[in-house]
Amino acid sequence: MLEKINEMISDFVEVEEPITEETNLRTDLGMSSLDLINLAVEIEDSYGIELPDEDITGINTVSDLIRYISVKKD
Repeated sequence: MLEKINEMISDFVEVEEPITEETNLRTDLGMSSLDLINLAVEIEDSYGIELPDEDITGINTVSDLIRYISVKKD
């Protein structure tokens, strides 16, 4: 799942360092609110889950995102 999320993130921001589960979407990658909303839409399409805007604001790291997807998929 980490590899797929890395590919999605790379669609919205230029990634120079390897993305790990500890990578912060805002501070480490500089993702804007619009980037995060677009990422949420792509995640919804790819994983068949709903990721409301208010939920994305509580997701800070890649690990948070993976955990959120895992819970919603089950």
